[in-house]
Amino acid sequence: MKEFLQEGDVIELTANHRVYAEVPCHFVYANKKGDFSLTQHDVQLSGDFDYLQGKYIVTKTEMTGGGTGHGANDAFPDGHKVTCKREDGKYTVSFYQSGCFTAMIKDITPIAEATLQWKIAE
Repeated sequence: MKEFLQEGDVIELTANHRVYAEVPCHFVYANKKGDFSLTQHDVQLSGDFDYLQGKYIVTKTEMTGGGTGHGANDAFPDGHKVTCKREDGKYTVSFYQSGCFTAMIKDITPIAEATLQWKIAE
């Protein structure tokens, strides 16, 4: 298995990827046509959501999201969750690299590394 992404990694998300993002209800719920308020949902980055494609900086990683189902021994482990912000700062998306989730990107390689720099506001 490849290594998990870390904070500061830069990745490129394309039409082949599925992520969790805040998107208008209009595009994900049949009974919400005309409702452009935002909802968190898993989306494929193509068609109505191709605007979410681009270069992203990983801002947070954590092992989370696990739980249990309704049957005996119906347990789902935590997964490696990656949260990232597009380089222009417009969008934040997340996905998992392990576990059992709808937005999974197991095979992704960083294309660069970003650094965080603090500056005193004047």
